[in-house]
Amino acid sequence: MKKRPVLIGALLTAALALSGCAGGAAAGEAEKPATSGPVVGGNLTVGVVAWIGPLDRQQSSSRTFTNIQVTDSLVDQDPDTGKIVPWLASSWEIENDGARYVFKLRDDVTFSNGEKFDAEAVKLNFDSIIELGKQGTAGQANAYLRGYTGTEVIDPYTVAISFDAPKAGFLQAASEAPLGFVSPSTTKQTIEERANGVIGTGPFVIKDVVKDERLVLSARKDYEWGSTARKNASAPHIDTLTYLVIPESSARIGALTSGSVDAIQWPSSNNIDEVDSEYSVYSRPSAGIVYSLYPNTADPILSQEAPRRAVQRAINRQEIKSVLLDKTIQPATSVVSAVFPTYTDLSDKLSYNPDEVKKILTADGWAIGSDGIWAKNGQRLALSLPFESSENKALFELIQQQLKANGIELDLRQVTGAELQASLKSGDYAFAFGNFTRPDPDAFLVNFVPEYSNLARADVTPELTQLIKDQSVNVDAASRAKQSADIQAGLIDHAISIPLHEAVSVIVTDKKVHDVAFTAQWWAIFGAAWIDQ
Repeated sequence: MKKRPVLIGALLTAALALSGCAGGAAAGEAEKPATSGPVVGGNLTVGVVAWIGPLDRQQSSSRTFTNIQVTDSLVDQDPDTGKIVPWLASSWEIENDGARYVFKLRDDVTFSNGEKFDAEAVKLNFDSIIELGKQGTAGQANAYLRGYTGTEVIDPYTVAISFDAPKAGFLQAASEAPLGFVSPSTTKQTIEERANGVIGTGPFVIKDVVKDERLVLSARKDYEWGSTARKNASAPHIDTLTYLVIPESSARIGALTSGSVDAIQWPSSNNIDEVDSEYSVYSRPSAGIVYSLYPNTADPILSQEAPRRAVQRAINRQEIKSVLLDKTIQPATSVVSAVFPTYTDLSDKLSYNPDEVKKILTADGWAIGSDGIWAKNGQRLALSLPFESSENKALFELIQQQLKANGIELDLRQVTGAELQASLKSGDYAFAFGNFTRPDPDAFLVNFVPEYSNLARADVTPELTQLIKDQSVNVDAASRAKQSADIQAGLIDHAISIPLHEAVSVIVTDKKVHDVAFTAQWWAIFGAAWIDQ
């Protein structure tokens, strides 16, 4: 059966508008011919979905897949283990129960313009991020620095970063691109100037920018400070990396098959099936909250637990997989994806069970009406899902059919982006849809705690909310992992989250391209990539 189109990878949908945000094997399951080793040289061109600006990741959550090629962070996160490893910082100590982090920096790192990376540069960057936040930008970076009280320069290569309370997730946050470092001279530029390109310490340097068309990066030949989580910690094998904007999936496939590009990002599921045998497919799930329905817990119906739980068991995730999803995408087995560092398999709680739907609703006083829809006290179990993108329409229509078969009505409302934001702001919706990429339990904090998320509209599970807050200040790794497992179970048991399927980052390449890799989050990186000549 030919699969119907569905979006197989995306950033957190703009519909969520969450405060703060944010990727198996590091390089998926690509087939590679036997070779003697990497070839140095060549130009790699990648067809991407949309323009990658603004080109300052501290300012914007948009298109991290390009910015991470240009900047580095204090630490990195191993995509296979989730472990935090050294990068620009060679070591660190956690003090004051997690309210103070002391980093010892490498002394051999420079920005691409020759400026030195040192403790003063760290302080300049973090202080600059706070100032950007005051100007209404750098939302994600400021979320990572929430509670920041300052950076102390202890000596030229030792720095202490302090917060007003313990911050267990900061070490992982310090590995993320929004806290990647730009040169001291870049921090002095205006917001508009920085949006056109930044100077970093990364393996690539911005060479040419044509807005809405292409971005060309050149390899930095003196780069020697990559993290141990990267296959290549030295200078890139390729000479240049070019991103070409090709919005339509079919057009990207055409560019690949014609040889106009060497690789493409995020083809549709149908296109994956078409190219699978002739090209290499690299993929990694997003390490974070899977694509989910977020119930409006202030809604008159969904403020009640029984209707939320009924929806949870009325969705057939295996049918979604068989009808819509290609081999790179798996149905949800938890609130988070299987590559999330503290993932817990809860697939038994997410199995399709129409008998359980009936049991839940009957026990709560609901009865099937003459129109086949459950009702209680004159109120029908009718819910709404506003959405903007047609990419996910097939998914929503299948869920609509599944719910209807179980006596639950779902009204799908396709609206403009502005209308969607207005609905989410006013609370005129039953469900919102999206995902969230961050491989740390603080992902729960910014998705399900009201003061952090505009989708957690009412706190209907105060004990669970407190547990989410408690993990955010717990620096004991084993204890925090147990809290994370309990949170995942609680979010599903109380149906605060309705997980659907994993989000996946996909890169399809010509067979001559090798060693595309991914960060722990899910972003494709090309420092180790090479091309047969």
